[in-house]
Amino acid sequence: MAGFRHTFIHLSQRLADLLPPDRLRRWAGQSSFLPFYHAIADEPLPHIRHLYPVKDSRQFAEDLDFLCRHYQPLSISGFEDWLNGGLDLQRPPMLLSFDDGLREFHDVIAPILLRKGIPAICFLNSAFVDNRGLFFRYKASLLLEALTQNSGWADDPSCLAWRKAHLPSVQNWQQALLGIRYHNRHLLDELAAKVSLDFGAFLRDQQPYLSSPQIRDLQAKGFEFGAHSVDHPEYRWLSTEEQLRQTVESLAFVQTQFGVQRPCFSFPFTDFGVGASFFTRLRAATEVRYTFGCAGQKQDSAPAHFQRTPLEDGSLSARRIHNAELLYCLLKAPFGKNRIRRHD
Repeated sequence: MAGFRHTFIHLSQRLADLLPPDRLRRWAGQSSFLPFYHAIADEPLPHIRHLYPVKDSRQFAEDLDFLCRHYQPLSISGFEDWLNGGLDLQRPPMLLSFDDGLREFHDVIAPILLRKGIPAICFLNSAFVDNRGLFFRYKASLLLEALTQNSGWADDPSCLAWRKAHLPSVQNWQQALLGIRYHNRHLLDELAAKVSLDFGAFLRDQQPYLSSPQIRDLQAKGFEFGAHSVDHPEYRWLSTEEQLRQTVESLAFVQTQFGVQRPCFSFPFTDFGVGASFFTRLRAATEVRYTFGCAGQKQDSAPAHFQRTPLEDGSLSARRIHNAELLYCLLKAPFGKNRIRRHD
């Protein structure tokens, strides 16, 4: 369904340009907008380049200008006040967030947000803060980047034999590396050792993640932080017990390390396939305030769980994504497809 939604947004972009955003939001019955990104960068990021597009600072500033014309940016506490009916706004609320705790939140994003007076929350993977570890998908992108820089190992007999042994059904290196999942992520380390790619050196030299001092500096400037699991698995492939462990540990991390009193949590990848009992048990075990998915403009049967909209399609402005997302929401409404129902 996510793929169809993405295709629809691209196909409907010209129509989306013609639609008035505020009227479209009212037609779609949407009272708020929760956009999110991972990184903003003016230079290529090799660990992300082969995974998804990254907007530059100019595109990001233009996105923010559009969003702020139509929505009121809020902090988590402001969002909670609005939910409880204690905040009277001239514009509908917007809660802006960023996943993965990348260094660009400190270096590029925060300065722009501070100039514009826009609050935001950044979600952290506890295993990656201070560059102690690296997301397995970022490792795949770095391997593909190494392949573009030096294609010699792509046809190396030992590397081809390794691919045939571990990934026999794939036809090329891109398909092979991007097809590796959390459960077999160790294969990325095996291949990196074969081609002399040092992920540890990348972490030390490039420091792609936020450091603890940077996080505390950002907190002092008013930015908020939440949890994003321990090491970024896709939850639908985990047992409920492992889903809870990943979530509870990451929530405890932001509480103990950064003094977050009632942290929020955003699901890595997607919350697709997460059952109702997970949310019940999570709230019984923690002081989590809100949880977030990324399924676009949908309601969710899980209490205090909200869906966000990704704005990282580099070829599309925030206006086009926003309008196409609302148009998609409007077209699904007669079929009852705008609400996610959780079952076990």
